[in-house]
Amino acid sequence: MSSKSDASTKILGFKYQEMVALKECFEAKDGTKIYLECLGDISDGKTSIEVKHSINDDKKLIDTHIDFWKTLSNIITEYDKFRFYNKFILHTTAEIKMGSILDEWEKLEKSDKKRKILGVKPNEKIKAHYANVKDFDKKELENLLDKFEIKDKQLSAKEYYKNILLEHPAVTNTIAPKDREEFICSVFGYLSFQLVTGKNYTWTIDIDSFKDNFRAYSKKYQIDDLSFPISNATKDSVSKTNFHFVKALEDIGYDRKIGRSMDNYIRASESRIKMIETRTSLCENLDNFDDEIKDFTLELKDSHIDQITEQCDTKEKSKRFFDDSLMKVSSKTKIEGVTNTRSYYPKGRLLHNVEIKAIDINLKSEDESK
Repeated sequence: MSSKSDASTKILGFKYQEMVALKECFEAKDGTKIYLECLGDISDGKTSIEVKHSINDDKKLIDTHIDFWKTLSNIITEYDKFRFYNKFILHTTAEIKMGSILDEWEKLEKSDKKRKILGVKPNEKIKAHYANVKDFDKKELENLLDKFEIKDKQLSAKEYYKNILLEHPAVTNTIAPKDREEFICSVFGYLSFQLVTGKNYTWTIDIDSFKDNFRAYSKKYQIDDLSFPISNATKDSVSKTNFHFVKALEDIGYDRKIGRSMDNYIRASESRIKMIETRTSLCENLDNFDDEIKDFTLELKDSHIDQITEQCDTKEKSKRFFDDSLMKVSSKTKIEGVTNTRSYYPKGRLLHNVEIKAIDINLKSEDESK
């Protein structure tokens, strides 16, 4: 291989690392920070990932493979910083060689992992790394190995880009097919720019900022909002037995509302499933909608409770609260990313909140609630 080709494959390895980091960004929780080239190739403060790429399709992870030993040795060298990490991952395009010490790694007990690696006869290439591992505290070594995962046979750069990034739900649920490559290039640019602008040249991706920029970039390519999928499901197809909201209505003597409530609940549940099946990226928006219904209803409940006096029939007041809640939430049909939402949906999601006991429709008096 020429020196230029060799340099190209090294650069491709760095780009592959960015690809894996981008996938981690797509899936990271709010408030997270992703670090590149700091405490591993990719780290979120709890998990450290070492990324190894090869253009050789037949590359095998053998007992003395430098990628394994160097990764393990580097963790030990920085163990004071890594001590409280939950997981260490070796992400590699190579395949574990059958019969090697790494074969069926995930099934081995930590003591067996330690015994196997310390039993390796080191060659010149891994000699220094092996010595570092051998000199490490044996109890700590077991704890480290128990957290050490090997993800072998990972897709190489071209396949990873095509099959993982371009087909990731964060992209496919938001961006039209013809625009996905251009969009991914924009997001790659954002990742690289964080190194240029980072403090003390620490390559940090703030996930909250990443998501804000992701939404900003995606507006140019955004697919149309989903048309609300109407459900015609009815209570006749589902038994009312064991539904908490049914019991709650019975407790306040509102049996005549059970049938319509069942219809709203079932139709809303089916419509939600259809929306998620069609566009997975709506999950967060739909969860936020449920929370908004809950918060609104609980505020309304406070106003109804304030009107209760000792002479009040709390069951009748509970019925009025339930009716008032249904009437007022029925107009709350705005869901981000969805159009033409029907009024049964917010009513059904109110009942979902009752079902999971986030809302109690029974306005007990102060004495009863103690």
